[in-house]
Amino acid sequence: MGKTTRFQLVDEFGSGQPYAGLAFEVTDSEDLKYKGFLNTNGTGEVKNHCAGAIALTFNTAYHGTIETYTNLMGREHYPLPITELQVRAEQTRYFKKDGSRTHVKPLSISGTDEYCQVEVRQLVKHVSHLPPKVQCHFPLNVADRRLMGRFGTQGVCIAPQRLTVLEVRPLRALRPLLSTTPEFCALNLYQLALMATLSYCPFGQEPDEQPVTTPRVTFKHEPSVGNWFGDKLAAFMENWQVNPEQTQPYYPFYEEVPYSERLEIVPFDPALYPPNNPLLGPSQENPANIHFLDDTQEGREGTDTQAFVTHNHSIILIAVRGTSAGADFLRDADALQVPFEEGEGKVHRGFYEAAKVVSTWALDYLRMFHTGQKIMICGHSLGGAIALLVAKMLKNRPEQYDVLLYTYGAPRAADATFINAAASLVHHRMVNHNDPIPSVPATWMNTKSAV
Repeated sequence: MGKTTRFQLVDEFGSGQPYAGLAFEVTDSEDLKYKGFLNTNGTGEVKNHCAGAIALTFNTAYHGTIETYTNLMGREHYPLPITELQVRAEQTRYFKKDGSRTHVKPLSISGTDEYCQVEVRQLVKHVSHLPPKVQCHFPLNVADRRLMGRFGTQGVCIAPQRLTVLEVRPLRALRPLLSTTPEFCALNLYQLALMATLSYCPFGQEPDEQPVTTPRVTFKHEPSVGNWFGDKLAAFMENWQVNPEQTQPYYPFYEEVPYSERLEIVPFDPALYPPNNPLLGPSQENPANIHFLDDTQEGREGTDTQAFVTHNHSIILIAVRGTSAGADFLRDADALQVPFEEGEGKVHRGFYEAAKVVSTWALDYLRMFHTGQKIMICGHSLGGAIALLVAKMLKNRPEQYDVLLYTYGAPRAADATFINAAASLVHHRMVNHNDPIPSVPATWMNTKSAV
């Protein structure tokens, strides 16, 4: 006993003010715990602890009134364990505009005993909702963690009897800029075209299995939907590739936002969320089957339909994949007109069967995460035709969803009665005058007999 250790939390500009007053807990090498608060400079001190390194954590839950956080923490499905530390980090800014870690110590703290770059996920208990770690230039001393043994499994281990400065990486994210106004918007035209193209990519979750039996998942495959929203944009890294063969970059217009306002990929933590339990087998929920529809599973009949969905507090984005494989061409050609059960008119049977699958999947997502957001739907080619039917199916529901639809090169999906009944649907349909697809199916294609 009798040892004294000091530590300071600072932002990337060297200021400890953003973290002033935070409650901390320290565990020493004998598993004794000490609690306290950081002072106005973000500095804390532990006196009379046992010899050896100490483990520092900041697990106090956010207790403020900002709706963005209270709504995420209190929602019925996948409530997020947001801490006071996370909220403070979301209010800080990057020293370098590209979000990469600083290469030198701030001048104001250059004379400290120890200087490390850390992230919120290293200082809190629950991390599945936080972004992946990025490369840093002043890593933690792993020897301190080894000396702590089992008591150093959570938190940051710091050396005793000295001042350690921890530079906390800001929690900021990139979000594709979108307009929610119903009027035609050139920004949306470009942005949603990229999202419609991204829908041709896989979700990219590892492990890619059902059920997932690991305690966590990753999204390292590039390009993929999961990598876009779960890794890169969440870690403030710009993405540009929406197709594996793409060599010329097409960057979306991004806006910098606090991490909790990004387009979300829900967390996966079987210990924290019962629906993630692998014992549920085929009924297990994980990011891949929540955010990504893949109705192309081998060994069973399906519609060969794919789509992805993500959301934040203001929008829910749904992108439907277009024609990609042989089964899609057969669906394109199945042009028999059948009654539209959710409204008026008749619709293309092949597109309608796929739309029913997308609608069922989307409604499961909306029941979990819709809190009044605008629903933005996009699709290219076959995906555009399916997106139109899905948009109308959602529009006609008793929930009265607010739907905005952008389609690109979509074929005809319904008769005049359906189109007239869909007049109130905000639909911006993009057609290239040299593209024959929007002119099909022709009347002579409406010949396939019912099965």
